[in-house]
Amino acid sequence: MNPGKTTIIESSASLWDGRQQLPGTLSLTPKNLFFKFDNFQKSHLNLRIPLDQIEKAESFLIFEISRKGLKITGAEGHEDLFVLDDPIAFKKELARLAR
Repeated sequence: MNPGKTTIIESSASLWDGRQQLPGTLSLTPKNLFFKFDNFQKSHLNLRIPLDQIEKAESFLIFEISRKGLKITGAEGHEDLFVLDDPIAFKKELARLAR
């Protein structure tokens, strides 16, 4: 993550493509949503989504069983799917920051 940035909420999570999960950490700051991959600690490979580029955040069911999914839809229609223990907490904080 970025040094000096205030973390609002953070959780272990996985970036998911519908079949495969890549583990990491999902963090929300006042300006960005970050995903840092566990398996690429020494790499520059990370995901940063500026909050002003997020059109929608919604929870979804994983395999129609568990509501542990968080879908982030960007301004250009890009979608990122995350699996985490409390997607509702992230969704609430994203909505609060969007006001």
